[in-house]
Amino acid sequence: MSVPRIAVTPGEPAGIGPDVLLMAAMHDRDAQLVAIADPTMLAERAAALGISVELPIFDSNATPQHHHHGVLPVQPVATAQPVVAGQLDARNAPYVLETLRQAVRGCQARTFQAMATGPVQKSVINDAGIPFIGHTEFLEAETGSDGVVMMLATEQLRVCLLYTSPSP
Repeated sequence: MSVPRIAVTPGEPAGIGPDVLLMAAMHDRDAQLVAIADPTMLAERAAALGISVELPIFDSNATPQHHHHGVLPVQPVATAQPVVAGQLDARNAPYVLETLRQAVRGCQARTFQAMATGPVQKSVINDAGIPFIGHTEFLEAETGSDGVVMMLATEQLRVCLLYTSPSP
C-alpha cells in the first residue's frame, strides 16, 4: 500500500495554526505531511517555540515517505508581510487563501490524498476586502461543488452541520 500524502495549511499565520503544525511535525506518522506555507514564517515560529525542525522544499515527483519527526517538507507560499505571532495583519489574508487553493489543487491533481487546515481568522480576511464566510464555502467554490457540508467525526460519531450562516 502506498503512503498517503496530506497537504497541511497552517491557517492564520499569526495564530496558533503554525504552532500546531510544527508540533504535529515532531511525531512520526503513517502518512507524509506536506506544509503549504511560508518556510521563513515556519522557521521563525519554530525558533520561537524552541522546536528543531528541518523544512526541505517539497518535491511532488519524489515517492511519498512516512513522516519522520523533525522533518516537514514545505510547498512554499510567501506571506505578504513579516509575521509576528499574535499580531493579525490583513495584508497576509491573500496568503491564507492561496495556501488553501494550493491544497485544493494538489488534491484535485492527486498529488495529495487529503488536506488538513489550520484555523483562519475570518474577520482579517474580510478586513482585507475579501468576502469569506468560511472553509466550507470556500472549498465548495474552489471545487465547483454543490451542497458541500462540514463533517466532524470520531470513531463513534459523525456530525454534519445542516446550516451555516454568513458572517455579520
